[in-house]
Amino acid sequence: MPENEEYARIIPFNNDESELTIFQETVTDVGGVIWDSALMTIHYFFKHPAKFEGKKVLELGSGTGVCGIALAALGADVIITDLPERIPLLEKNLAANKHLTGNRIKVEVLDWMTDKTPDGLDLVLAVDCVYYNSTITPLIDLLKNCDAKEIIVVSEERDIGEASVAQKTFFKNITEFFQLVPISQKELDPDYCANDIIIRKLIRNI
Repeated sequence: MPENEEYARIIPFNNDESELTIFQETVTDVGGVIWDSALMTIHYFFKHPAKFEGKKVLELGSGTGVCGIALAALGADVIITDLPERIPLLEKNLAANKHLTGNRIKVEVLDWMTDKTPDGLDLVLAVDCVYYNSTITPLIDLLKNCDAKEIIVVSEERDIGEASVAQKTFFKNITEFFQLVPISQKELDPDYCANDIIIRKLIRNI
């Protein structure tokens, strides 16, 4: 297949009355496909739409943009972010779902090494963002310095390679600033949950 070929995944929600169309890349890095952690997260959103309607949300490392687009489809005001090379796919998926999101969502470049989060956010979302050791400290700094009312971090447990080490280091180091509070399984969609994927809220240490 050509390197730039993409294919769409259709994700029904709202009792199958609506559906997201999310393009993925056939040849990609970690940001070009929908991971199981993202599917679990969006179905958590779909189960509790009232929690997110009208909220101001920033998503870090958005990849395909599926989580932020799902939130915008539920009525949140969302900024989906990633590095410059990931922006074209985000913009394509934004356009494909504009009939559901309206003008409630936009795409921006956000580099954890140099940029800051905007003020006045209700929620910062980071889904499967920890793969590389070099990003651990910048990501923790970004989270501890943001003023969001709520932070949600989702991770699928990795057991090999740099991603495994980075993940363990991230969750160890971030406890200096936050308590990690898992969302209970009863709050999740029973058809979209897994023991090795955890949705956590970060509660600031007093």
